[in-house]
Amino acid sequence: MGSQDVILGARVAHVRELKTELAKVNSEVQRLRGENAALLAHFDMALVAGVDFQLLPGGGKMVLVDGWNQVLGAGKTASDRASLESQWREYLKSHPLDFVWIVYDGSRESSKCEGRLRISYTGGEGPQRADRFICDFARMALWLGHPGRLEVRTGDKLLAKSVAKILSR
Repeated sequence: MGSQDVILGARVAHVRELKTELAKVNSEVQRLRGENAALLAHFDMALVAGVDFQLLPGGGKMVLVDGWNQVLGAGKTASDRASLESQWREYLKSHPLDFVWIVYDGSRESSKCEGRLRISYTGGEGPQRADRFICDFARMALWLGHPGRLEVRTGDKLLAKSVAKILSR
């Protein structure tokens, strides 16, 4: 083996290292693109929800519901989406000052409002999108000076603990 072979071998090894590093960088770029899309989707929903939150009548509260957790989680309160949404419509009949927002993880962002009931899908990809959105909304409630006007309904102990920590600051 001559010196040219050693140099060529080193260059081939370096190209392999660069390809491996490039694959890692491309993976990170894809992750960040997805995160950016979710943040853009959340920003629009957060603006609308912030207005709803500010317009709550005195004594009213915003109830954020972790949708899929209430349907699929260990402590589920409904058998399906329709049942969950029906439960909250009934809740609103006896709580005329409150606003309920059910947030589901979903690949496509969408939102609809039925009076004082908003139903949203987060859009984007990746785990815990609804959880991140709910925590972000809790921070907004705190920053607006009204943490007591927000109630989060979830069976997810980690999410409940995170929200409680945010609202207690």
